[in-house]
Amino acid sequence: MKKNINIIIMGPQGSGKGTQARLLAEKFDLQIFETGTILRALAKEDSEIGRKLDYIMHVKGDIVPWDFMKEKILRQKIDQLDKDRGIIFDGTPRILDEAEFWNAKLPSVGRKIDYIFCIDIPKEESVKRISSRKLCKENSHPLIVGKDLSEEETKCPICGSEVYRREDDTPEKVLNRLQWNEKNMKPVIEYYDKKGMIIRIDGKKTIKEIQNEILSYIK
Repeated sequence: MKKNINIIIMGPQGSGKGTQARLLAEKFDLQIFETGTILRALAKEDSEIGRKLDYIMHVKGDIVPWDFMKEKILRQKIDQLDKDRGIIFDGTPRILDEAEFWNAKLPSVGRKIDYIFCIDIPKEESVKRISSRKLCKENSHPLIVGKDLSEEETKCPICGSEVYRREDDTPEKVLNRLQWNEKNMKPVIEYYDKKGMIIRIDGKKTIKEIQNEILSYIK
């Protein structure tokens, strides 16, 4: 396997792509470029950008507009990464313009995409998983209420840090994001399908089964 591989991992909310991204990052020493984490951190800042993001994401429950993402987030963040280590892209690209942006941008920084994994789960399963999900503050472990912990528990059973529910994980806001995702991700998948790059993964399998399937493709 070549060094410094670059991977895109896609899928609807609740598909487990974040979990798989972390597992791949640990195994291959990859940097995680996770737009959701970047945006949520910026949304907490008491700045013009932070307040705008907070309103878009947490008050309206909408997707951050592409022009704002491109100029304020993507261009700046990609240049800040370690050029000697590979990247796993989680949560980007989300629209066709974004896929075309990376297609042009990555070669300019000496990179190319080696693998694209698309983890598929039904819409109903997405809403169910996300609406009952909590995360731990220390490591962002995704935990399902009723399975991994009770509603009353406040500590992560994995690392012991506090757990919380994201503000944008209500059923209504999850459904809003899923509808946006269905409309905008289809052209992205078709774009990469035409290049013969999409590898589809069944997201209904266990975390370990999904991990093993993904690893079987990486040479």
